[in-house]
Amino acid sequence: MQELMFLGLFVLALAIGWFLGRREAIKVGFMLKPHGSALDRQYFIGLNYLLNEQPDEAIETFIRALEVNPETVETHIAIGKLFCQRGDVERAIKVHQNLLARPNLTAPQADRVQLELARDYLAVGMHQRAERLLEELAGSSSSLRAEALVDLVTVYEQQHEWQRAIEIGRRLLREQPRFAVTLAHYYCEMAVAALAQRELNQARSWLEAALRVDDHCVRALILLAELEEHAGNQKALPALLHRIANNSPDFVPEVLALAERCADNGALNLADYLDQALGRANPPPVKILLARAQHMRRELGSEVAEQFLLKHLQQQPSLAGVLGLLKLGDEGASETVVSAPRRLLETLQRSRPQYRCEHCGFTGNKVYWQCPSCQGWSTVKPLRGHELT
Repeated sequence: MQELMFLGLFVLALAIGWFLGRREAIKVGFMLKPHGSALDRQYFIGLNYLLNEQPDEAIETFIRALEVNPETVETHIAIGKLFCQRGDVERAIKVHQNLLARPNLTAPQADRVQLELARDYLAVGMHQRAERLLEELAGSSSSLRAEALVDLVTVYEQQHEWQRAIEIGRRLLREQPRFAVTLAHYYCEMAVAALAQRELNQARSWLEAALRVDDHCVRALILLAELEEHAGNQKALPALLHRIANNSPDFVPEVLALAERCADNGALNLADYLDQALGRANPPPVKILLARAQHMRRELGSEVAEQFLLKHLQQQPSLAGVLGLLKLGDEGASETVVSAPRRLLETLQRSRPQYRCEHCGFTGNKVYWQCPSCQGWSTVKPLRGHELT
């Protein structure tokens, strides 16, 4: 079915191109015979191949029949793209190379062919050839400059050449301000590499650069908070933790352990911090509710903590919340009443995903800053509880 659809689109494109080619020839004064011209013969030979279920021969014949002129260039480009989408990249490369060698292309047409040829090279892993073509386009005044930059930065991202990705990303940022979210992650990747080498000052510099590009980059804030704790800079931690709670409360569970250590050192009021996060999130993450309930239990007793958690669970039922409620009431309860149901709920909870990509729906049990499925940056977010329905 897919093969038939491809052939149908191909023949339609060739028919349009053939018609435009004839019209162009008439415009410039070349008289085409209604029957028997070389163009007509090639076209009908191609149709004959197609009717005899010889698609490859038909395609080659059609391409030979279709003259390259300003009015048929787009048809040739479309043919090349169809080949690439079909997986026949070698043939797509030949079509686009043949086009690029033509001297009668307009500048916009030549730029479009160059971009498509670069994408053909990328499809077969010929990165160096693709990079040269894309760099040339990206450094020009072409209307396709931004598209070339996007493709180029994707190449460096896939190769984990983060420094080059940052260089191209800065240029792309001028064309597409929304690219700031992705660029901030490139800086974070550089920071992670520096941390692996224990270069704390260099890592801090990269993270600060990430936040200058995107001051809401929660990954940079988390990494910077962990770095400052490792460096013994306790005074810097509260401000960073509060920024996370204010800008990205859903990610507060990722720094709960750090916040508790900070509170133990007297640098942070844990109750106020958790209340800040709960006030910013709607609905509140279950892990924050559980942390607040545990803090209440220590400060005010089990009954207050249970009432607090139960009130929220009635509004936002979740497996994790029910587990937390059972744990709060564990003391003095029998094995049958509490422990056995708790073990069953824990088994259910472990099988449920904790994170989901907002773009493609990918789910997992740990945070990914780049979605493994759609490759989007900052698209994987914590799920806000797991409903029992």
